[in-house]
Amino acid sequence: MTDCKNCNTGFEITDKDREFYAKMDIPDPELCPKCRMQNRIAFRNFYNLYHRKCDLTGKQIISMYDSDAPFPVYEMNEWWGDKWDPLDYGQDMDFNRPFFEQLKELHMKVPRMNIMNTSCENSEYSNLAFDSKNTYLVFGNVKNEDCCYGHIVWQSKDCFDCLYVYRSEQCYECVDCFDCYNLAFSQSCEGCKDSMFLLDCTSVRDSFGCVGLKNKQYYIFNEPHTKEEYEKKMAEFNSGNKAFIDMAKKKMEELTKGHIVKNLHGINNENVTGDYLYNCKNVYDSYDAKNCEDCRYMATAESFSNSYDCNYSPAKSEWVYNCTASHGYNLRNCHNVLNESADMDYCDNCYASKDCFGAVGIKSGKYIILNKQYSKEEYEALKAKIIEHMKNTGEWGKYFPMDLSPFAYNETMAQEYVPLTQEEAEAKGLRWKNMGNKQNYKGPEKQIPDDIKDADEDIVKELLPCEKTGKLFKIIPQELKFLKEHNLPLPRRSWEVRHHDRMVLRNPRKLWDRSCQKCDKEIKTTYDESRPETVYCEPCYLNEAY
Repeated sequence: MTDCKNCNTGFEITDKDREFYAKMDIPDPELCPKCRMQNRIAFRNFYNLYHRKCDLTGKQIISMYDSDAPFPVYEMNEWWGDKWDPLDYGQDMDFNRPFFEQLKELHMKVPRMNIMNTSCENSEYSNLAFDSKNTYLVFGNVKNEDCCYGHIVWQSKDCFDCLYVYRSEQCYECVDCFDCYNLAFSQSCEGCKDSMFLLDCTSVRDSFGCVGLKNKQYYIFNEPHTKEEYEKKMAEFNSGNKAFIDMAKKKMEELTKGHIVKNLHGINNENVTGDYLYNCKNVYDSYDAKNCEDCRYMATAESFSNSYDCNYSPAKSEWVYNCTASHGYNLRNCHNVLNESADMDYCDNCYASKDCFGAVGIKSGKYIILNKQYSKEEYEALKAKIIEHMKNTGEWGKYFPMDLSPFAYNETMAQEYVPLTQEEAEAKGLRWKNMGNKQNYKGPEKQIPDDIKDADEDIVKELLPCEKTGKLFKIIPQELKFLKEHNLPLPRRSWEVRHHDRMVLRNPRKLWDRSCQKCDKEIKTTYDESRPETVYCEPCYLNEAY
């Protein structure tokens, strides 16, 4: 066991790990997996957006960087344009100073794009989005249409207030649902349809308030009904009324106590540990990963092989270490290096590039160090010299220092997974931002109707106070239309609070050693022993469920 130099927690480095580190030509990590993850995602701001001006054109824009950012921020299309050249910011390497100190100087000079929003239409208020249309406040937004208020929503349509939802349509307040249609207030479901309040269900349709069912229809609170009984009972329910929804949530809490769960969420896996894994092989201590093989410490990644410590990377990649939002081959300690880049080290916000070291904002570049162009021979010689220098300073193999992040700590995903107080963050030398969670509203108090049928069209013009924070929020027209069509009550919390409420529903990204409560086989699971669920290994769970 090795002690983490940040939190002093012991962590294991196996012989297999050392084979990978040797292949990648990096030393053993000094930080535990959790601290390494914290460091990476402290560079990732998904959903804090601001109004500011483009530093190139003066145009008013929406940006993930506030107006007080110390570097230039360009509107995305201007950033991709030819009015500026990242090589104009090139600097020589000074071997009398630490590398990270010089890299920070470069980071503070090179322009950044306001949001990452590629091939999208009418989605200006969505960040980290790709190939999406008519989306609003959806972050990690991939190939969606007509979706609002979501995080990691992919290939979906007409979904509102969803978290980690894939290939689904007409879903509301759903978490970790796949291939679902017309589902509301549901979690960890696959292939379910025309239902509400489902948990851990597969191929369930026309059902209400059910837990752990597979291939069922016409169930209410886990009790079977005929088609006629079900339709009659559902006609008596008023899902558009807040009191009814509160009753259903309370009933679900009772149903879920002690119900049988599998040690991990996912299917078609071989030799894996973690949670929410799909079609993975030899993947360890990883979360929300799909089609990955021979990987460790991954989260929200797809189609990776032979890679360690990667986050938010949904494109085929190989031999990647300690990267966030990466796509390519042989990438080490990079952030936002995409479009099939290769052989990149300590690069940030680079695209379709190869053989770059400590580069920022490069588009289709090659043989670049600190944004200065070199010949192939010059590049290789200087790179080797810098690596040797970084080994002597103790920098080589480590991720960017967190104080190099363009965001305050509480703007980033690190605050979601490793929350700190302002005092704790500042004691570590990290920036903290006053987010203005409370607003002083001096107008008349607005009453949110308990029943959706009582909400008139003018409610979209009102400012409503969040019942938890007091922050003002609005109901947008497409949201009201969706809620009325699906007979669902108006939300009483701001979209930020609703997002955090959904995050709390997910299991932590942490593994506990337990025994299957059926056969006593040793298992690793994200359910700790204090949880009320009964946890089975996969064979026992499948035998019980089917």
